[in-house]
Amino acid sequence: MLLSVVLASALLLCSVASQGCLTLTGIKDAEYLINNLQKHPPSKCSCSSNVTDCLCLPIPSDNCTTACFQEGLTQMANTTLKTRFPLIFNRVKKTVEALKNNKCGALGRVAPGAAGFHAVLVTLPLLTLSPQSFSCEQPCNQTIAGNTLTFLRSLLESFQKERMRGRV
Repeated sequence: MLLSVVLASALLLCSVASQGCLTLTGIKDAEYLINNLQKHPPSKCSCSSNVTDCLCLPIPSDNCTTACFQEGLTQMANTTLKTRFPLIFNRVKKTVEALKNNKCGALGRVAPGAAGFHAVLVTLPLLTLSPQSFSCEQPCNQTIAGNTLTFLRSLLESFQKERMRGRV
């Protein structure tokens, strides 16, 4: 009986740990959007000139990225991009939201229960997975604006950094 409880607890722990805060999903989704928007002229426009057809999005310039990414994703929601890739777009938004809410900075741990059985799941914060750049509450400190592709590349880079931070 003890062996089955330990195995079940280990399985549960592995399933919680493997979620990895969905950064891998965010990375793949951002890459998919970038690859599919390469041929979309409005996504590559120049924000440095006064072009009315260009969607210029905030590019975060510091370690506090969430507000800029949420602002940019909100602006993107009002364009045809959301209707072209609704599932992927929504997953990217949910990944940013999960990182913001620090839902992935914790892993389950098996704690001793009554009579020495290990069956209680306790959540403990893990410093190595703490999404510092996503969990800050500061407003967007935008110094530059970029087109859709530049914005998505910046988001992709942040997801990749977050994933590497989780592997430490």
